[in-house]
Amino acid sequence: MFNMQEVGRTISDLRKKNNMTQMELAERLGISYQAVSSWERGSTMPDIAKLPDLAEIFGVTIGTLLGKESPLLESLVEDKTEEYLEENSVTVHELTGIAPLLKPTQVDKVFEQVESSFSVEEMEDLLPFLSSDVLERLAKRAFEEEKYRELGNMAPFLSRQLLDDMAKVMEKAGGQGIDEILPFLSRETVGEMAQNRYAKGGISALDDLYPFVSKGFLQEVAMKEYAANGLRNFAGIAPFLDREFLTSLAKEALEKDGIKAIAPIAPFLKWEMLSEVIAEKYL
Repeated sequence: MFNMQEVGRTISDLRKKNNMTQMELAERLGISYQAVSSWERGSTMPDIAKLPDLAEIFGVTIGTLLGKESPLLESLVEDKTEEYLEENSVTVHELTGIAPLLKPTQVDKVFEQVESSFSVEEMEDLLPFLSSDVLERLAKRAFEEEKYRELGNMAPFLSRQLLDDMAKVMEKAGGQGIDEILPFLSRETVGEMAQNRYAKGGISALDDLYPFVSKGFLQEVAMKEYAANGLRNFAGIAPFLDREFLTSLAKEALEKDGIKAIAPIAPFLKWEMLSEVIAEKYL
């Protein structure tokens, strides 16, 4: 991958060597001087379409501008990508290295001709630069082939609706692989899953879902569980409950069943709120 600071420094040095102001260079390129300034600060990179113009203005190669040669990038600039790919193999590292300079359609164009050579694990750094259409196609293939780890790698770049739809199918089939995409599902979908799991398996069936469901649902489940079994099954859910609510249950349990009743949730309580109750009961 190209170093933006180094590229910016090179552009700045070449501009000064050619005795040009940022404004003059911007006018030659048909862009704002702020864009040139951003390049030189290393905040952004020149668009690929501007690289040939920059190289011509400064009398250097594109490789000199970028600090290293990239035949693949030059083939894209010259619109000779298909010919290049017919005669050369492309590594995922090479494509990822130039991807920040490319439009998604350009990344897709190269990727679609070489994707059979890459695994999703290898292309992880490339995923942010692929178009949503290509990502969706890759995700559906991983889903159909039950490659859930690959699906999890792609999840941050996929639409929530697509992931929700996949999760519902996975849940009906037994839930295998859902943990790979749980953090990226909608609150509504996780809520539906939690309701169904609780109805079928009780509070122990929710262990994987606690961080992703609403506080309201957790409190509702906690109330039902407390009414049926006290606090003895609360070790898993306690860290995710509001401490004020948890303490109120603890006070009630302490009054009814003694100090042993609150042992499962002791690390999560506000002891200062319980101290008076404990003092009144035992001191």
